Amino acid sequence: MKSGSNLEKVLVAGHFAVTGELGPPMSASPDEVKHKMEIMRGSCDAYNITDCQTAVVRQSSISAAISCSRAGWSLSCR
Repeated sequence: MKSGSNLEKVLVAGHFAVTGELGPPMSASPDEVKHKMEIMRGSCDAYNITDCQTAVVRQSSISAAISCSRAGWSLSCR
């Protein structure tokens, strides 16, 4: 199965891929996710949104991933 993602393109080309993690904030506000996205923009080939980080209630990883996806990020799934 092909996704057409940036991560897939990098790996198919035989290059070393760099992924980064974005931990969702403890609030439901997408503004914190957008701020973290701006800090990390362009530094990785794909991004992972962590789930249940340190067993503390945080924003849904799905909602954080939607914000990142709408901004054109290539996301990884672990």
